[in-house]
Amino acid sequence: MKIPAFNLRRSIFHICLGLSIISLSLIFKTNFLWFLFGVIVLGIAVSLLSLKIKIPFIHRMLLIFEKPKYLEVFPGKGALFFMAGCLLVLKLFSPNIALASIAILTFGDSISHLIGLSVGKIKHRWPFSELKNIEGTIVGAIAAFIAASFFVRPLFALIASVIAMLAEALTLQLGGDNVDDNLIVPIIAGTIIYLLTNYWAILI
Repeated sequence: MKIPAFNLRRSIFHICLGLSIISLSLIFKTNFLWFLFGVIVLGIAVSLLSLKIKIPFIHRMLLIFEKPKYLEVFPGKGALFFMAGCLLVLKLFSPNIALASIAILTFGDSISHLIGLSVGKIKHRWPFSELKNIEGTIVGAIAAFIAASFFVRPLFALIASVIAMLAEALTLQLGGDNVDDNLIVPIIAGTIIYLLTNYWAILI
């Protein structure tokens, strides 16, 4: 099955954004937190302004990458929540754990969607979202594991990737709207790696 161009564009943008955040974080370290926070604040302002007027170039980018249902209510939601999730883990966890969590979000989430759309046939069952495929979750977890292994122990990367991708397949709602997995995935991944890093010796 051919992947819709819109979904392919979003996934590529998702991966490029994640790689950019990882790279800049490695280069600028703690100073990058303030930069990322500033970008998010600016992005929120642009999002609110975009509800009123069509900003040249920005409007075009929104048409290319944003889900149609958010164009009239929260333009740029995907990118803003992605950056917010990255900022949270960079603030909450040590650099290696945070970067592993961002890698899991960057590759696991994107690859799972692409595989689910292209070759996925077996749908998840409750309590997981029936709109997502088991094949996507499995391949997404593998991609996330490989990426996260560059920053933390492979075993920890594997466990965190599997749990985070299972969480991504869940349908969690808050106030009648689905909780964005750009927040769920990195926070869960970071928490799992943090617990394993600090308490693995006790567990074994």
